[in-house]
Amino acid sequence: MIDHQFQDSVLTVTLSRAPVNAINRQWLDEFHAVLDALVRRSEVAVVVIRSSERVFSAGADLKLMRDCFATAEGSREMVETTRRMQRLNDRIERLPQVTLAVIGGTALGGGFELALACDLRVAACEAQMGLPEAKLGLLPGAGGTQRLSRLCGPGVARRAILTGETFTGAQARELGMVQWAVDGQELGRFSDQLVERI
Repeated sequence: MIDHQFQDSVLTVTLSRAPVNAINRQWLDEFHAVLDALVRRSEVAVVVIRSSERVFSAGADLKLMRDCFATAEGSREMVETTRRMQRLNDRIERLPQVTLAVIGGTALGGGFELALACDLRVAACEAQMGLPEAKLGLLPGAGGTQRLSRLCGPGVARRAILTGETFTGAQARELGMVQWAVDGQELGRFSDQLVERI
């Protein structure tokens, strides 16, 4: 679900839960384990988060959500899962290393919130991203409302959160959600060069 590779001063974390990198409890546990390993690697200066799938991450696993709410204790379990997502994103945000999200495909809901927790974001121009939870009667609960507001200002954040609108990488760059937007075929080369510069 979460692959990782240490190479010199770079840790590359690859989201690899086919088909859409839906976030569930095991996914969260594996990501935390990677961060635990990072603590012991003082030589790492940059953490790159990318996906092996066509989708960066479609967010929380809807099956997990349905299963949670199918039981009497379901709402409590869903709250705890959301808190675990919050803790992961908070942990990423507090890392002493520079963090870079490479968004080559769709990043929605919790997947976009993960990217927002990073210091830097580069997206393919054609990638889609946003916080569509309102369309499902939900809200972005893993820190997206706060991080997007700080990053882009309250006007853009309200637009994204209240309408559930999605944006291309190019639009996200214009709105300040990502720092760079490049053609998808150039994304790998561009992000590698960016990591080298950092």
